[in-house]
Amino acid sequence: MPSTICCLKYLTHLKLEGQCIQELHPCIGETASLRCLSLVHCDKLRKLLDSIGKLRFLLELNFFNTRIKELPDSLANLRKGLESLLDLDLWHTKITELPAFIGYLKSLRHLCMMYSKIRELPDSIGDLTSLKTMNLSYTPIRELPNSIGGLESLFLLHLRCTKITELPASFGCLKRLEQLCMYGSQIRELPKTIGMLENLESLVYYGCGSMDITWPPKLSNLCLVCDNPRSLPRLPLSLRCLHLDHLRSPIEQPLLSELRCLPELILNKWGLREIEFQQLDNLRYLRVDWCESLVRLSSLSSLGKLEELHIFYCSQLIEIQDLGEMKSLKKLYIEDCSSIERLLNLLKLYKLRDLSVINCKSLQGLPDLLNSLEHLSITNCFFIERLPDLSKLAKLGSLYLSCCKSLQDLPGLPNTCRLDAHGCPNLRESCDFLEFCWSCAESNALRSSRRPRSRGFG
Repeated sequence: MPSTICCLKYLTHLKLEGQCIQELHPCIGETASLRCLSLVHCDKLRKLLDSIGKLRFLLELNFFNTRIKELPDSLANLRKGLESLLDLDLWHTKITELPAFIGYLKSLRHLCMMYSKIRELPDSIGDLTSLKTMNLSYTPIRELPNSIGGLESLFLLHLRCTKITELPASFGCLKRLEQLCMYGSQIRELPKTIGMLENLESLVYYGCGSMDITWPPKLSNLCLVCDNPRSLPRLPLSLRCLHLDHLRSPIEQPLLSELRCLPELILNKWGLREIEFQQLDNLRYLRVDWCESLVRLSSLSSLGKLEELHIFYCSQLIEIQDLGEMKSLKKLYIEDCSSIERLLNLLKLYKLRDLSVINCKSLQGLPDLLNSLEHLSITNCFFIERLPDLSKLAKLGSLYLSCCKSLQDLPGLPNTCRLDAHGCPNLRESCDFLEFCWSCAESNALRSSRRPRSRGFG
């Protein structure tokens, strides 16, 4: 680092990101106007000099991905230095200990220790009364001090994949906490005081141990990673989104029966062959991901208000029962469901606007479609030879086709539709269609200079 930088008395931002510097110049403390010091990816930097403690007006200090092993002792006199610091980023550093004088950073709002080597937090962490966000994810920390209850401004806490086994009794004092993520942590029981978190809106919890608790009153987003749903307690009626992960046994209907107002449900990595949906009268959004044992989705007819259905990476899925009975459905996305051969009864989906089918390599074709459809996307569906008559789809604005190797014809394609097709060699062999396609592309380009031309076939 050149010493001339320190002569810039009015320098406010210094970013030495990705530089091969091994240490900062001792005069760094003389840049009195400095507000931001970023040393991101300075992976040769191993030590900080004491003079950094003189930066009284520094607001942001970022050590991400450096080899710094400790904070300098000069920071112990923080009543005269770094007293304005708002953001401290120790992400992916070699620091093993957070010193006790961290509690002097009374203005600190954001503290990130993600992927650091820090093993424990000092009791003085509770003195950071202005702290709003703290990220301890992927650290070897095993315990939170009881003083953490003093973080009266904290609204976001990430404990993802830590070795922490329990939350302290003072946890219920975090009255402003809104988001708590414990995915992949060792915590298997929530303290009863969690019901005291009156502003908690989002909770991600890995485990279904004893959960004889009272849920926070404003909890609206809940993600539970749990293999046995029978251990789940009565779920809060305030939920707006429920994410259930890694279930291995069927859900007992009483678990969901009271969630009649639940609008969003996400199911991920379930080990069940069949998933049945009942009594979710107001569900608007349903997503089913990575359920590799799933063969059948059933009782979808009860989801009369469902507007979006996403089914991804369900390689054994062969049947979606009652698909045509979801009369409020507007968006249907099916991706990487390689065993499904047919989609049935789409003619009853009077409000369907978007249909996307990707990597469904056994799909034989599509049924007739309604004129409400606006966007149609088909990718890597090798056995589809012909699409249904498109002439009645007056609202179809875009048609995207990719690597549909058997597709030969697009009957009745509206001349107002923007076509984007490639990797469909049998379409290219149809001279009449190719001429028609190019004329459509040219006319669309004339209609709107903002609309891109068709990329043709390749």
